[in-house]
Amino acid sequence: MTEKERAQFAVYADEAAIPRYQRAWVWGMASLAILLCGLAAGWLFGNAGSDSGRDPPSAVRFVDGDALLARQEAVNRQLQERIARLEQALANDACGPMALEALTQNARDP
Repeated sequence: MTEKERAQFAVYADEAAIPRYQRAWVWGMASLAILLCGLAAGWLFGNAGSDSGRDPPSAVRFVDGDALLARQEAVNRQLQERIARLEQALANDACGPMALEALTQNARDP
Protein backbone atom coordinates (compact mmCIF):
# COMPACT_ATOMS: atom_id res chain seq x y z
CA MET A 1 0.00 0.00 0.00
CA THR A 2 1.09 3.48 -0.65
CA GLU A 3 1.29 6.29 1.92
CA LYS A 4 -1.85 7.95 0.49
CA GLU A 5 -3.99 4.89 1.09
CA ARG A 6 -2.95 4.63 4.74
CA ALA A 7 -3.36 8.36 5.52
CA GLN A 8 -7.02 7.96 6.43
CA PHE A 9 -6.14 5.46 9.17
CA ALA A 10 -3.33 7.45 10.73
CA VAL A 11 -2.90 7.29 14.51
CA TYR A 12 -1.52 10.46 16.04
CA ALA A 13 0.71 10.36 19.10
CA ASP A 14 -0.34 13.73 20.49
CA GLU A 15 -3.30 16.08 20.01
CA ALA A 16 -1.31 18.82 18.31
CA ALA A 17 -0.51 16.49 15.41
CA ILE A 18 -4.22 15.94 14.57
CA PRO A 19 -5.29 18.17 11.69
CA ARG A 20 -7.48 21.07 12.80
CA TYR A 21 -10.41 20.19 10.53
CA GLN A 22 -10.61 16.68 12.03
CA ARG A 23 -10.69 18.03 15.58
CA ALA A 24 -13.38 20.54 14.61
CA TRP A 25 -15.42 17.80 12.94
CA VAL A 26 -15.26 15.56 16.03
CA TRP A 27 -16.24 18.41 18.39
CA GLY A 28 -19.01 19.48 16.03
CA MET A 29 -20.46 15.97 15.88
CA ALA A 30 -20.29 15.64 19.67
CA SER A 31 -22.06 18.99 20.10
CA LEU A 32 -24.72 18.01 17.57
CA ALA A 33 -25.31 14.69 19.36
CA ILE A 34 -25.72 16.47 22.71
CA LEU A 35 -28.10 19.01 21.17
CA LEU A 36 -30.24 16.29 19.58
CA CYS A 37 -30.36 14.31 22.84
CA GLY A 38 -31.44 17.45 24.68
CA LEU A 39 -34.17 18.18 22.14
CA ALA A 40 -35.43 14.60 22.29
CA ALA A 41 -35.48 14.63 26.11
CA GLY A 42 -37.28 17.99 26.15
CA TRP A 43 -39.87 16.73 23.69
CA LEU A 44 -40.43 13.50 25.64
CA PHE A 45 -40.59 15.08 29.09
CA GLY A 46 -42.53 18.10 27.84
CA ASN A 47 -45.35 15.95 26.49
CA ALA A 48 -45.44 13.75 29.59
CA GLY A 49 -47.44 16.33 31.56
CA SER A 50 -49.72 17.54 28.80
CA ASP A 51 -53.49 17.09 29.24
CA SER A 52 -54.80 16.32 25.81
CA GLY A 53 -58.59 16.29 25.67
CA ARG A 54 -59.13 17.66 29.17
CA ASP A 55 -60.18 21.08 30.40
CA PRO A 56 -57.43 23.56 31.10
CA PRO A 57 -56.19 23.53 34.71
CA SER A 58 -57.67 26.97 35.48
CA ALA A 59 -61.19 25.78 34.60
CA VAL A 60 -60.75 22.64 36.68
CA ARG A 61 -59.60 24.70 39.66
CA PHE A 62 -62.58 27.02 39.22
CA VAL A 63 -65.05 24.12 39.32
CA ASP A 64 -63.23 22.52 42.25
CA GLY A 65 -63.19 25.87 44.04
CA ASP A 66 -66.97 26.19 43.72
CA ALA A 67 -67.53 22.66 44.98
CA LEU A 68 -65.17 23.20 47.89
CA LEU A 69 -66.87 26.49 48.77
CA ALA A 70 -70.31 24.84 48.82
CA ARG A 71 -68.98 22.02 50.97
CA GLN A 72 -67.34 24.44 53.39
CA GLU A 73 -70.57 26.44 53.68
CA ALA A 74 -72.49 23.26 54.53
CA VAL A 75 -69.94 22.37 57.24
CA ASN A 76 -70.15 25.92 58.59
CA ARG A 77 -73.96 25.68 58.84
CA GLN A 78 -73.68 22.38 60.73
CA LEU A 79 -71.17 23.88 63.14
CA GLN A 80 -73.35 26.94 63.72
CA GLU A 81 -76.33 24.67 64.50
CA ARG A 82 -74.27 22.65 66.99
CA ILE A 83 -72.98 25.83 68.64
CA ALA A 84 -76.54 27.17 68.95
CA ARG A 85 -77.72 23.88 70.52
CA LEU A 86 -74.81 23.86 72.96
CA GLU A 87 -75.36 27.49 73.95
CA GLN A 88 -79.06 26.85 74.47
CA ALA A 89 -78.36 23.71 76.51
CA LEU A 90 -75.72 25.37 78.66
CA ALA A 91 -77.83 28.49 79.23
CA ASN A 92 -80.42 26.51 81.19
CA ASP A 93 -78.77 23.77 83.25
CA ALA A 94 -75.19 22.74 82.47
CA CYS A 95 -75.66 19.36 84.15
CA GLY A 96 -79.14 18.58 82.79
CA PRO A 97 -80.12 15.98 80.22
CA MET A 98 -80.45 18.58 77.43
CA ALA A 99 -76.82 19.67 77.89
CA LEU A 100 -75.66 16.06 78.11
CA GLU A 101 -77.44 15.22 74.86
CA ALA A 102 -75.95 18.24 73.08
CA LEU A 103 -72.45 17.37 74.28
CA THR A 104 -72.64 13.68 73.36
CA GLN A 105 -74.18 14.40 69.96
CA ASN A 106 -70.90 16.03 68.94
CA ALA A 107 -69.08 12.77 69.65
CA ARG A 108 -71.55 10.73 67.55
CA ASP A 109 -71.70 13.04 64.51
CA PRO A 110 -68.69 13.18 62.18
